[in-house]
Amino acid sequence: MKKRLTALVLVLVMALSLCACGGGKADDNQATGNSDYTGPSYTLTLGHVIADGTPTDEGADHFAQLVSEASGGKIKIEVYPNSALGDNRAMIESVQQGTLDMVLPAVANLAAFTTATKLFDLPFLFKNDAHAEAVLDGEVGTKILSDLESSGLIGLAWWLQGWRELTTDNIEFHKAGDLNGCKMRVQDNEVHIMTWQLLGASPTTLAYSELFTALQQGTINAQENPISNIKLSGFSEVQKYLIKTDHIYDPIPVVMSKKTWDKLDPAAQEIIKKAAKESADWERDFAAEYDANVLKEWEPDGNGPKVITLTDEEKAALRETVQPVYDKYASAIGQDLIDAVAAAEPKN
Repeated sequence: MKKRLTALVLVLVMALSLCACGGGKADDNQATGNSDYTGPSYTLTLGHVIADGTPTDEGADHFAQLVSEASGGKIKIEVYPNSALGDNRAMIESVQQGTLDMVLPAVANLAAFTTATKLFDLPFLFKNDAHAEAVLDGEVGTKILSDLESSGLIGLAWWLQGWRELTTDNIEFHKAGDLNGCKMRVQDNEVHIMTWQLLGASPTTLAYSELFTALQQGTINAQENPISNIKLSGFSEVQKYLIKTDHIYDPIPVVMSKKTWDKLDPAAQEIIKKAAKESADWERDFAAEYDANVLKEWEPDGNGPKVITLTDEEKAALRETVQPVYDKYASAIGQDLIDAVAAAEPKN
């Protein structure tokens, strides 16, 4: 179930979220299915910053549907998209405190709360989709999700926003230095900031909800995001170029409050965990198909920014330029994890 809120009731939703656990009633409009679940009813609240209709948002709705079906309608997940419950940092803090049940955060924003996810902030870490999925679904991804618990968070699964790409208002980016003097919005993450400084930009942090206006007014000249965000948040309407840098494969962790998790019936925990993992393949496929269709729309003479695809040689040169990022953060992240990513083999 998707909710849209007025500012007047946001505080009530976040404050009462946990109070609903164990006392929520099943939605009469939801199918009861053939569930064997006999535990308590719960109404859980899930927030994210991404626009309606993006793969992340569609994945959240699919996840909520699976949970409802598996529980005979007794476990409801209410989805609040488009920063309705605050920005990533605010929602992560609320999940830690237990005033929000679930969040689908940008993995970069989790770095302020745990070192576990910093690995995925490293630029040009993954070779392709298959390589990334082998890491996320293997020992490395499982360990990182488990490590979130020490921060009051329960990691359930890895979804996907897509490869992060660069957009600019007037720069055809191909090499380090092309962005000299360019004021660029980046996420509030020290690894991202250092990366784009090395590539020549002047990075600045800004809330996602404020980005479109900044691009439109020209106070920001460039930004980087997955294609679905660029399309559905309107960034493509105010940027001239999209450069396919593929600099970060952007996973989305499905995160629950440990305080909420510990209050759930074991059978409810199993339903939610299973649905989160089953939704991963569905959401990843949706994301890949969505990005491919948007790029076809934006081909030359299409309705969107001019698409520039970097060559393998250009990407390799950029990877060499950002090596100082690896040198600085290897000890904090764990060189063993970085080496494990490099050695990971795609699933058959």
